[in-house]
Amino acid sequence: MSCMARTGALVLACLLLSATTLLPASASADTLYLKGGDRLTGKVEEMDSGKLVFTTSYAGKLKIKWSEVERLVTDEPMTVETTKGQKLTGKAQEAAPGQIKLEGGQALPLATIASINPEDMEPFKINGQVNLGVDVSRGNTNKMAVDTEGRVVTTWNTINRAIGGFEIHRAESKGKDTSDNTLGYLEYNRFVSEKWYWLANLRGSQDTFKNIEYQSMAGVGIGYQVWQSKLTNLSFELGPNYVYQQDTAGVSEDWYAARWKISYDRWFFSRSVQFYHRQEGFMAVDNVDNWIWSARQGLNFPTVLGFVLTAAYNIDYENEPEPSKSKTDTRFIISLGYQF
Repeated sequence: MSCMARTGALVLACLLLSATTLLPASASADTLYLKGGDRLTGKVEEMDSGKLVFTTSYAGKLKIKWSEVERLVTDEPMTVETTKGQKLTGKAQEAAPGQIKLEGGQALPLATIASINPEDMEPFKINGQVNLGVDVSRGNTNKMAVDTEGRVVTTWNTINRAIGGFEIHRAESKGKDTSDNTLGYLEYNRFVSEKWYWLANLRGSQDTFKNIEYQSMAGVGIGYQVWQSKLTNLSFELGPNYVYQQDTAGVSEDWYAARWKISYDRWFFSRSVQFYHRQEGFMAVDNVDNWIWSARQGLNFPTVLGFVLTAAYNIDYENEPEPSKSKTDTRFIISLGYQF
């Protein structure tokens, strides 16, 4: 072959190669099957708060209720987070209706998926809730009650967490105080593994009608985070504490106690209602009859712009109260709050 022929063949090959690279590649597409029988092709973007974001070339971004999804198949790996906080990555393969199966893994019920492609852990993150409940009656019944509480959770660098909160309860009837108690607490957690963490806690309170001028607890301990996700959280804590108390007459006492704490919250019905339960107890190490326990549980109902309606039931128990004082105090509160 002549030099000119060889050169021409080489130029033709280059042109063909260039044309090939300029041709559009076959677009990959995810397939979404809905319970009503519809089938969509496009791209799975993310899923959170019970809503799946699915992008199509013909209708743009669609927000679809996760409860309406029957199954899905993806051409690219994605990350899913279960309600127990477990994260799995892989392509979604063909699975039975009501299930999702990532390559190399077992099929899981769609109901156990809390999110798809969740955001990475932010270096600094803060969220919480503040509530205010007021009950004012005038006329034949003359009373006023104010219940205020707040709770803030801050995390940073994935291994640090701080939890702080307060409660203020005031009430009067016919011009006389009938309730006057305050509670504040602060806790620091340092994760040493995915589930385990060390902790330090501090708590202070007063209750005029229990003759408690001041009561404080401080200590350390260890905790275990069973579940941690946007949908479900559950943790257990245990450790020693030092308790100091002074009554309204100025008499003080102190003791060492074993502290336990359980924290649980869970969203239901596509994040339309949240149940929470938090309890904390202290038992004297030298007298098992000397122990106190409190529980906070209720339901949060999101409304608009971050505001929530809360129905709470609070319990405070002291096994050895002062003479003439009741062991148990309960309070049912309806309040308006703001989540952030």
